[in-house]
Amino acid sequence: MSWFEAVPQCVLAVALLTIPGFAVGMAARLGAARAAATAPGISVSIIAVAAIAAPFAGIAWSLLPVIAVTIGVAAVAFALSLLLRKRAGAGDAKLEDNPGHWIVASVAAAAVAAVLIGGRLLRAIGSPESFSQTFDNVFHLNAIRYILDTGSGSSLTLSGMTGGSSYPAAWHDLVSLVVLIGGGEITSSVNVINLLIAAFVWPLGCIYLSHAIWGRRPAVSFAAGVLSAAFGAFPISLLDFGVLYPNFLALALLPLVFALGLESMGLSAISNRSKLLSLLLLLAVLPGMALAHPSVAMAWLALMLPPALYVYALVFANALKFRRGRARILVATVFSIALLTGIALIKMLWDVVRPPAETAFWPPVESTGQAIGEVISSSAIGRPAAWVIMLLTLMGIYLTIRSSRQLWLLGSYAVAAFLFVVVSSFPADDFRLFFTGIWYNDPPRLAALLPVVTIPLACQGAVFVWTQLTTILASSTGLLRGRSVRSTAPAKGGRTSQPELLVALAATAMVFALIVGTQRGNVGQAEASMAGSYRLSENSPLISSDEMALIKRLPGEVPKNALMVGNPWNGSSLAYAFADRKLVQLHILSAVPQGAAPLLNGPTPAKGDPAVCPTVERLKIEYILDFGHREVHGRDSGYKGLDALIGAGLATLEDSQGEAKLYKLDLCPAV
Repeated sequence: MSWFEAVPQCVLAVALLTIPGFAVGMAARLGAARAAATAPGISVSIIAVAAIAAPFAGIAWSLLPVIAVTIGVAAVAFALSLLLRKRAGAGDAKLEDNPGHWIVASVAAAAVAAVLIGGRLLRAIGSPESFSQTFDNVFHLNAIRYILDTGSGSSLTLSGMTGGSSYPAAWHDLVSLVVLIGGGEITSSVNVINLLIAAFVWPLGCIYLSHAIWGRRPAVSFAAGVLSAAFGAFPISLLDFGVLYPNFLALALLPLVFALGLESMGLSAISNRSKLLSLLLLLAVLPGMALAHPSVAMAWLALMLPPALYVYALVFANALKFRRGRARILVATVFSIALLTGIALIKMLWDVVRPPAETAFWPPVESTGQAIGEVISSSAIGRPAAWVIMLLTLMGIYLTIRSSRQLWLLGSYAVAAFLFVVVSSFPADDFRLFFTGIWYNDPPRLAALLPVVTIPLACQGAVFVWTQLTTILASSTGLLRGRSVRSTAPAKGGRTSQPELLVALAATAMVFALIVGTQRGNVGQAEASMAGSYRLSENSPLISSDEMALIKRLPGEVPKNALMVGNPWNGSSLAYAFADRKLVQLHILSAVPQGAAPLLNGPTPAKGDPAVCPTVERLKIEYILDFGHREVHGRDSGYKGLDALIGAGLATLEDSQGEAKLYKLDLCPAV
């Protein structure tokens, strides 16, 4: 399958990520630009909530519940827009240039980012049917098949596949809809969705966040767009390590959610934004991010602490300003209670979302000095230093301090840096578990958080350089003669003057220079690492080319209602995703059905063994899928019971491809 053949799936995926949210945004009278920017976040919320609601309404998972929820949310949005309608305030001319300019610049910047990110991912993935040869992909690919089989994409039921409880299913819901509606393969649908999340949703959110912090200007748009493609830590890393698809979707939505949180507190540089409307938008987008992965919702809370405390301090100071005596004491008491209540609620959420300690087993990977250096140089997890980004970030930090504007951003940057340094370098003790256990004490997850707060700071540095150079050029060409540097008035007759054209060409050259300066070793190394995990070969760590060939023949050899046993660590469980044939364990960490353990780990049962055959007959276990003991992590997890069954003559070879073998189980005559 070629990428050209995947275009229909791509069009479908774009529609799923945009149309529901855009319809709601237009119903809320956001305006086309803001509705488009917030559409992916709202769409993910609608799809994830529709998946949860559908089983309660007795509706199988399909496009129908998505349409129904979209119509309902759009109706509510329209009603609220009528209630909230009021005269818009004037924009801040110092922060916002000609609206047409920033919109065109934002579209162009998003297109540049899409080309940069999309090109790297296309090269890394290889073909639409390629898949990540990593541990977690066994669960993710099989979970999509499970949704298709059960007709339920609910986050409340998805873990039923492995014997667990709830699991955030927003990403799986998106992919399953592409498969259901478009009829393509699971793997190509996964890759199309991931391409769009990385190359479209993420840059759009970064541009929106940078606008919220620094204002809507073409320079901000281009800087944010190019910088969104400049980090190996995200989005590429989470498509390589893990593989962490749910985290990947949630983090791609985080810049938008972060921006809406700032707007709802009145911290946006765009002065005519309604705080109440922004709060409602936040409530519309937050469920999608949380249902993609709740750990990212907790990361959002952590990043929001500095701006929230900043607003709290301002409001507190203003409340005390004109009060004396008992009134002052009363106000101080109320604010203190509010602060303590907020801290208690966050602590409660922190404890609830944090997984059990035994699952947060990842160790520290470096010294504290190394971790701090990686934060500063944007080279987290041992990647090459991103020198241009480091320079722009340091410049942005300096300019923010010097101007005293958006100082809270430095607090959010410090929070993300603190979490990364703790998880990467602190001893594996209770302190580390408390702060970073929510992310399984896993350094790559928190490394991926750093670009969210680094991009706005580096953007500030890039815009400063842009402004200085264009000012110098404009001065030298006489563009400033008789008017302001920032004037955007066209030349007489609506034509662009020669000096303005020179400045535009220079600006284009600066964008090109920023691209060249940021698309170097860091992202290149991330691409190369990702490419290695998407290649199917005879020694692939999860599924080899021989094993895949045998899997493709299973539909003609194994009845659909028959069950197989195999070692999930060697990739055999993926027969479910690729061939729609089930194994006893559909994920590496799945619970083993009661009575089936002797088949996997011994002791070897006798033919017709009454201790085992009732389970074999009840579950209809008829085949052994033997991919040997080459496992995804290079270890040997046992499963010697399968070898013993074959060695004892209790299974007959049905098909083989190289070392991959399919056996018919002859243990129980009734099966």
